Amino acid sequence: MSAEYLFMTDKLYDVKYDTGDKVIQCGRHNDIFKLWLQWRAKGTEGFEKHMDRLMELSEYMVRRIKQMPDKYYLILEPEMVNVCFWYLPTRVRNMPHTQERIKIVADICPILKGRMMQAGTLMVGYQPDDRRPNFFRNIISSAAVTEADVDFLLAEMDRLGHDL
Repeated sequence: MSAEYLFMTDKLYDVKYDTGDKVIQCGRHNDIFKLWLQWRAKGTEGFEKHMDRLMELSEYMVRRIKQMPDKYYLILEPEMVNVCFWYLPTRVRNMPHTQERIKIVADICPILKGRMMQAGTLMVGYQPDDRRPNFFRNIISSAAVTEADVDFLLAEMDRLGHDL
């Protein structure tokens, strides 16, 4: 199907295991069933409360990122639960935000994700879009996520990536 923005080849593991690109829904074919099950279990009012909580957590993550402009660069204000950002390792923190710095932080996305996977503590997705190279795209979707989890995510990314 060639959804390169979802199935990048610069991964730590063999990309032949990314089978989602072999179907027309790009790996999303089960999502509608999961949505239906959630809606059925929670009801409309419960699902609304769930989404409100996810939005609150995404807003919390944005606030935390903005409190650490030396470590994180918010790419854009989220409209839903996707928080798009770059992690800034120590070596680029005093650099002006130029194309050179953007290239560096984009190139570290797959490396940092690999470290997350090897540590077994996090797995934050990354992708490019039509205007930017790789950036992290955190999606908060679980009812179990808390503010402490968001704080852990940001601290752990810094712990794993500060030396890149």
